[in-house]
Amino acid sequence: MRTAENKAVTLEMFTAMPKDEHKKYELIDGIIYMAPSPSREHQRIAHKLHGKLYTTLDQTGCDAAGELDIVCQGNVLRPDLMVFCNRDDEIPEIVFEILSPSTRHRDLGIKLVKYEQMGVKEYWIVDPKTKAITVHNFVAQHAETYILGEIAKSEIRP
Repeated sequence: MRTAENKAVTLEMFTAMPKDEHKKYELIDGIIYMAPSPSREHQRIAHKLHGKLYTTLDQTGCDAAGELDIVCQGNVLRPDLMVFCNRDDEIPEIVFEILSPSTRHRDLGIKLVKYEQMGVKEYWIVDPKTKAITVHNFVAQHAETYILGEIAKSEIRP
């Protein structure tokens, strides 16, 4: 979605615009993307993953958060989950996206590029359709896919 004159939307315009609280809005390269509320399956996966992260990160100094805006380089992205290991950081170390039909193409394409450009160290893509998790390690410049039954691991935060 662009402005009526087909001009790029600025961060200021995006911040000022009214938003439906039941939808997820992101601003990427001057274009507003909107997604409906997540499905029950999507929410179930997010809650389970958040619980696992909470348990795993306990006593490490890192925190898991969900549905927060990451504002960087004029873009606003809202991952499903993220991990911060420094309270002052605005960019998380690890980002998690759970694929859904309305966001799949964007999560696998432009957001992969944007997260790396923002300085995210790992990008985890959870695919409910294939029951797989792909971990993109931007520091080491490689990706690993884990299938159902395997334990997905972070290389930057063992």
